[in-house]
Amino acid sequence: FGAMLRGALVPSTLAGLLTVLVLSLVRGTDALAGAALGLVVAVTFFASGMFLLSRLVRDANPATFFAVAMAVYLGQVIALLLVILAFKDAAWVDGPALGIVALVVTIVWQGFAMRALRTARVPVYDPPAADGAAR
Repeated sequence: FGAMLRGALVPSTLAGLLTVLVLSLVRGTDALAGAALGLVVAVTFFASGMFLLSRLVRDANPATFFAVAMAVYLGQVIALLLVILAFKDAAWVDGPALGIVALVVTIVWQGFAMRALRTARVPVYDPPAADGAAR
């Protein structure tokens, strides 16, 4: 999880910042607040999920991992619903700008998280004992 978090956080944040800049140039400064909110919400959404999974899943039991992952995801969806409800009537939020930035961050996060997972050195077998004796 740590490798995936480190591998995805920086590229996603940079892509989000670049998208915020482009949208504020294209759509005007009115889009700046909504785009920035989209960046904060999307990065927080993915980073918190990855961080919580890394802290909550300590054993390799697939059933435990799946249950914890689904609980974390449910919590994220509820938090996202609360954010949407809190800002749905805010006049200062440019909805399309928020959505575009969140989409860009999502795509970049998923791509770089997969890249980090594929390049991480995760052992798939038990390392040999230090004294060379077979187990």
